[in-house]
Amino acid sequence: MAKQGSSSSPTLGADRSEAKITSIVIISCILAATGGLMFGYEIGISGGVTSMPGFLKNFYPDVYASTQILKTHNSNYCKYNNQKLQLFTSLLYLAALVSTFFASHSTKKLGRKMTMLIAGIFFIVGTVLNSAFTNFTTVIIGRVLLGCGVGFANQVVPLFLSEIAPTRIRGGLNILFQLNVTLGILFANLVNYGAAKIKGGWGWRLSLGLAGVPALMLTLGSLIVVDTPNSLIQRGKLEEGKAVLRKIRGTQNIEAEYLDILEASNEAREIKHPFRNLLERKNRPPLVIAIAMQIFQQFTGINAIMFYAPVLFATMGFGNNASLYAAVITGAVNVLSTIVSIFVVDKLGRRMLLLEAGVQMLLSQLVVAIVLALKVKDHSNNLSFGLAILVVVMVCSFVSGFAWSWGPLGWLIPSETFPLETRSAGQSVTVCINMICCFLIGQIFLLMLCSLKYAIFLFFSAWVLVMTLFVLFLVPETKNVPIEEMTERVWKQHWFWKRFIEIMAGGFGARAHGGGGQFEAKITPVVIISCILAANGGLMFGYDIGISGGVTAMPHFLKNFFPVVYKKTQEKVIESNYCKYDNQGLQLFTSSLYLAALTATFAASRTTRTLGRKSTMLIAGIFFIFGTILNAAAVNLVMLIIGRLLLGCGVGFANQAVPLFLSEIAPTRIRGALNILFQLNVTIGILFANLINFGTAKITGGWGWRLSLGLGGIPAVMLTVGSLIVVDTPNSLIARGKLEEGKAALKKIRGVSNVEAEYLEIVEASRMASEVKNPMRNLLKRQNRPQLVIAVCMQIFQQFTGINAIMFYAPVLFSTVGFKSDASLYSSVITGAVNVLSTVVSLYSVDKVGRRLLLLQAGVQMFISQMVVAVVLGIKVKDHSESLTQGLALLVVVMVCTFVAGFAWSWGPLGWLIPSETFPLETRSAGQSVTVCVNMLFTFVIAQAFLSMLCHFKFGIFIFFSAWVLVMSVFVLFLLPETKNVPIEEMTDRVWKQHWYWRRFMDDDGDAFY
Repeated sequence: MAKQGSSSSPTLGADRSEAKITSIVIISCILAATGGLMFGYEIGISGGVTSMPGFLKNFYPDVYASTQILKTHNSNYCKYNNQKLQLFTSLLYLAALVSTFFASHSTKKLGRKMTMLIAGIFFIVGTVLNSAFTNFTTVIIGRVLLGCGVGFANQVVPLFLSEIAPTRIRGGLNILFQLNVTLGILFANLVNYGAAKIKGGWGWRLSLGLAGVPALMLTLGSLIVVDTPNSLIQRGKLEEGKAVLRKIRGTQNIEAEYLDILEASNEAREIKHPFRNLLERKNRPPLVIAIAMQIFQQFTGINAIMFYAPVLFATMGFGNNASLYAAVITGAVNVLSTIVSIFVVDKLGRRMLLLEAGVQMLLSQLVVAIVLALKVKDHSNNLSFGLAILVVVMVCSFVSGFAWSWGPLGWLIPSETFPLETRSAGQSVTVCINMICCFLIGQIFLLMLCSLKYAIFLFFSAWVLVMTLFVLFLVPETKNVPIEEMTERVWKQHWFWKRFIEIMAGGFGARAHGGGGQFEAKITPVVIISCILAANGGLMFGYDIGISGGVTAMPHFLKNFFPVVYKKTQEKVIESNYCKYDNQGLQLFTSSLYLAALTATFAASRTTRTLGRKSTMLIAGIFFIFGTILNAAAVNLVMLIIGRLLLGCGVGFANQAVPLFLSEIAPTRIRGALNILFQLNVTIGILFANLINFGTAKITGGWGWRLSLGLGGIPAVMLTVGSLIVVDTPNSLIARGKLEEGKAALKKIRGVSNVEAEYLEIVEASRMASEVKNPMRNLLKRQNRPQLVIAVCMQIFQQFTGINAIMFYAPVLFSTVGFKSDASLYSSVITGAVNVLSTVVSLYSVDKVGRRLLLLQAGVQMFISQMVVAVVLGIKVKDHSESLTQGLALLVVVMVCTFVAGFAWSWGPLGWLIPSETFPLETRSAGQSVTVCVNMLFTFVIAQAFLSMLCHFKFGIFIFFSAWVLVMSVFVLFLLPETKNVPIEEMTDRVWKQHWYWRRFMDDDGDAFY
């Protein structure tokens, strides 16, 4: 993907860096953006008016009759399905579609300013006709004129905003258009709410008439604003254009930008047929992106929701007032979320907002579809209060995701990516496609709602999935790229679109920062085999996580070792449903392992440094084998706990050595994927354990738990044998003074003889490491604090996602929500499978999309999932009730799986990857020791406290963890740097010294080592 937007262009010089954010630019953008207010008001007002009884009674008596008949055979989803009613809304978009071609011509010939004036006049006349109409002919003419106003405004305003804005805040100022759209929708909803209460049935006239207010604002604004320099220069007004450029930039030094615009204008003048020129090969990338963005923007389903928000909520049984309340709420969310986009679009970039929102919208729509499928039938129109709230929350979640992504960016990206010679024509096509899709959705939505019912949300969610994949692979980043440099800095750099752009001279392709930092290396069999064998340490860890929860739910195990808990599980109604597994001794069975691992990791730090990664893995396997034998043969609680302590030592040593081994042996470009083999094996271990538990629970005689515990020896043996086969890492060998052996190992694993650069870098890092006498104390030095803080926080946050709580006690959790025994283990197996498959996703994407994007996207996904589970459990699982309806039980499973998937491609693998790759060699073993120690400490805390928390918090436990997910996502957003494709020994120079906050901790002169 193109990544050029994050760095300065060499052509910028001093000129653009001197551009100020002037008052004239801000005022011009605010005035021009009222074109969005006009459009948004129209979107919002239409749906409200078409549900007002007075309006329907006068002009659509058939629909009015359908809404008034209480006992009818007409489906609840179909009572508003009327083609003439839908034509009232959708005709505007058909008119806008046609008028945009005329607007393209006027934008080019008359300028941006004059085209905005024409748009405002069209809209004012249309408003007068609409509010005063007495027959259907008048309304059609009025809607056509309104459509012409929308077509002209939507053509010109985004272009005006993109051209007049300084590069560094172009995204934020362009989004003022969409912010005004959302304000218009909110204003319309408030007007509808008041107008619906007017006695006499004429409130709809007031609703339609007030559309003249934003139209008047645009008309007056167009008389005040300056035209853009691009438009003036393109029309031959060179001196006027240059003067305006100085005025809006607030500086005299505008020569570079002026020459850029002049050159673009000269090229534009040579184009006699801009629409035909759009089809040339070199213009296809922005054209395809523009068309796809408009289709996708409408097929998110947002306009369907906003057109018919009152209708939609009435269909779900909210009643008239609640319907308009709900519409106002979604409008407010729309506005506030668009404001979020204004502030972050030029910081995070366009792609990240689109990808994050894709996940958010997909999950929201699926939840709404499930609830409606369960509760809204053809002839019933009531939801329980709790589920009604859930629907509103999910709709608001969907609206917020749209409002900071596809809403504003659907207009921003096309308006900034076309070259000047095709910009007006390109924007015309953009608006045309947008209006076609608006028309289609506006015309067929109620028909689709009638036919598809709840599945309409499945239909739109499938589109959201497609568009998110489109963004992932085909939409380049355009933030901070000057508007006249898009071809050079975006399209020519993109992995796919560059084939459409003719390259006149020179070339491109090598990553700018690759430099000497990307060492020559092949992906050799010895590396792959070594990583697979070492990753068995994760299999060992994962198996124990999964097996513990299953064993603690087996009646014979409980009867033998925890009779008090066994008795509570057999009681029917006395004990709270949330509290029947709450027992400190039972929780100690699981959590003692993590306490032992916590302690063992300090010894493992020393062995990793002095004996090497290979020998430490051997020790880990031996510990785990002995622990497994004691656990499987246990006859009393003491023997059980001793076995758990030995297992903990094995886990502590393995989790210390394996991530370091994987990060050090892997080539830079696939380091993330190979390191994630550890977490992949953790997830496979959990899945394997769940399958074992499912089988052993059915063994008659009550000894199945021994088999479950005993089979933990298999991954331990695999790690032990593997540790005898693998080569040790060159970093470890060289750090222990074995220089020649280290160099030979480096040649072997890289598959090339030319390893001198990487070898010398490791030798230098080893020299610095040898000067460190007290690595634990050295960790506290100022220059090591960034890595230390990140490592500690990653481990705390990883555990406070709530994932281990779910995985330890998955069978317990599903029993608590009423799934019964077999279904409980089935559910655990399902979550285990999701865990594995989602970790594979991370394996393939972590070195492409980076660490930060995975963490931020998953934060949204996990937060929404937990909130939905909390709502369902809060409504349906009480202290002494044990059953959910089949549909809601399925919803819980889907949301838990969604949560697990998000964790499995983010916090799960990256919690181990990032600390293992960011510490310098001199503190790497000590840093990994602290990482494992903190991980085990908080795993112990969660394991020991979870069932007690479940007992006391009940469904609130998921709200507790979702709050933590919100905190950790904010932490990633501001404080976690990107480390993909950075060689492990270059992290200080290329990551920490470049980060906006952490660089203050980096001392170039350095302090003496402790």
